[in-house]
Amino acid sequence: MSSDAADIKIEHEQSDGFAIVRPAGKLDTLSAKTFEAYLKDLVNEVSGTLLVDMSKVDYVTSFGLRSLLIIAKLLAPSGDKLVLFQVNPSVLDVLKISGFLKILKVVDTQDEALAPAGNAA
Repeated sequence: MSSDAADIKIEHEQSDGFAIVRPAGKLDTLSAKTFEAYLKDLVNEVSGTLLVDMSKVDYVTSFGLRSLLIIAKLLAPSGDKLVLFQVNPSVLDVLKISGFLKILKVVDTQDEALAPAGNAA
């Protein structure tokens, strides 16, 4: 399944019982709503922790951060998590500065994200 917005392309796959989302592009004012809607639909379709490969996201605004937070909160009641991996250094800086590293689980690799330890709070 995939979706295209002005500044972002989104695909996902199932692997080891997890949904792995692969956005590419900018997560900004125009694309954040599309990204959020895509993830909400996915959360309704599948259960479990949601993994997001951030390697091809090169820019995140406050709207993109808001979308990530909304999805994390949507997953929380069921005990599921939103785990970001392979985060671009400039996006990682935004997550650090905004305090989102305290809110979201961020790991280096897909293997870490798939490991039970990577999915812990």
